[in-house]
Amino acid sequence: MDALNDPHDHDDLGALAKRIGRTLRSERLDRNLSLGDLGRSSGLSKTILARIERGEGNPSVETLWKVSQALRVPLGALLAPAPRTRPKVVRARAGEPLESESGMAAWLLHADDREHRSEVFSLELPRGVDQRSPPHLPGTEELIFCVKGRVRVGPHEDEVELEPGDAAFFAADVAHHYVALRDTQTLCWMLYEGTRR
Repeated sequence: MDALNDPHDHDDLGALAKRIGRTLRSERLDRNLSLGDLGRSSGLSKTILARIERGEGNPSVETLWKVSQALRVPLGALLAPAPRTRPKVVRARAGEPLESESGMAAWLLHADDREHRSEVFSLELPRGVDQRSPPHLPGTEELIFCVKGRVRVGPHEDEVELEPGDAAFFAADVAHHYVALRDTQTLCWMLYEGTRR
């Protein structure tokens, strides 16, 4: 059975959409924001935000990014399940990836909700992808580890090229991007300053 038609993937996608919706609504209400307030600060319509809160559709990375920036929470705060006390195993390519308009696919591997948050993503970038990322929250840093392929990463004026086994650490509170020079897989650690209330 092909992965796109696997009913378990559809179930994972539905569960993720519902979890994102519940988390978005909770974060919005914690801040006493209406859908209109959040719409104005994120640049998204109330209709789109209401659909996300209902767990409908599959919002893009860019859409969720706008919401996370408006709420001033890391992207992973919208994606991560409730904290667990038991060990958590994340199987390769488990669940549905978040897909970027550039062609990059991202799987959330870890998100941490402590005062100093961190997230780990597995990123797949087909050759030629130029994924441009706007500045993350102030004080955010990224560590990119190249698993396979070849990629150019970092702030626009200070990019570095990575091959398998190489890693780069840089300030991610400025515009930066990832350019796949070959079909590439990386691990991306996002390190945030304290952002919780």
